[in-house]
Amino acid sequence: MMIKTDWITPEDPIDFRQALGCFATGITIITGVTQDGQRFGLTASSFQSVSLTPPLILYNVRKGAASIDLVKSTGTFCVNVLRHEHADLAKRFAAPVEDRFHGVEWSSGRLGCPVLPDAIASFECRLWATHECGDHEIVVGEVTALKRTTEGNPLIYYRGQFHPIFSLSPR
Repeated sequence: MMIKTDWITPEDPIDFRQALGCFATGITIITGVTQDGQRFGLTASSFQSVSLTPPLILYNVRKGAASIDLVKSTGTFCVNVLRHEHADLAKRFAAPVEDRFHGVEWSSGRLGCPVLPDAIASFECRLWATHECGDHEIVVGEVTALKRTTEGNPLIYYRGQFHPIFSLSPR
């Protein structure tokens, strides 16, 4: 079956965003802690691997977001991969909440960043590089420690909504 679609130019940010939403992504919470001990975190769906040797990952964030300056000043961050029941947590870390960590269970990782204990995987990173790209900034980190579980399924973001996956079995 062939579905006919017409090409349009990506001048309208809404059309562009809706087309990008056709690609399902996993959801993460990026966390860190400032030099004076203040925790910070944000929800990101733009997480991916860059290199196996050295072990590099990236995420991107809107230019001007407070978290980018915090990551640059501390030089460390942690990527927590969310599981299917974490939709409310993802929404909380995406919202302008004063203390996103209030009532959230976490522990301090090897680099001091908050680690969510029930994340499917967590990657502690040292800042490798940042690159300005359009209205976002790409943050590249070198993974210094990681943990993962064989239990649970990922939270997916698709067409502007969170979707759980229940049918995946652990390996």
